[in-house]
Amino acid sequence: MKGQSFIIEFILFFLISFSLFSVISYNFFSQNIFLKERIGNTTTGLINNLVLTHIVKGLSCKGCDDILITENIPSKLAESFYTIQLNDKGLNTTLMSTRPFSTRAPLFNLNETFNFLSTESMSDNKRVKIKINNEERKIEVE
Repeated sequence: MKGQSFIIEFILFFLISFSLFSVISYNFFSQNIFLKERIGNTTTGLINNLVLTHIVKGLSCKGCDDILITENIPSKLAESFYTIQLNDKGLNTTLMSTRPFSTRAPLFNLNETFNFLSTESMSDNKRVKIKINNEERKIEVE
């Protein structure tokens, strides 16, 4: 009888310990996913602002016909690759994580006076190129 109670005590102790370990692990895992999403959302907004700032800065040069602006950018945001796409709807940075999400930035009505060449920039080159042609009124992001 004493040996059986020792075995039951050992099994109960193991089950309680395993349950506690599982709950703590799940909490850390879910917190990690939540923080990655928040960091990804914030940093995609920062990349959009960086590109838009360079576009507005390039458009403000009235005497410039062809402008090429290159900016070094990180290859990953929140441990995920991302793409930058410019079209008539806006500047869109998409994070390619397990649950992909996008951050869109408005173009301040530039689509009424400029044509946006629909291109998609992959971030594996760690550099974004902004081509502005003030004569032909074209903007391209590579």
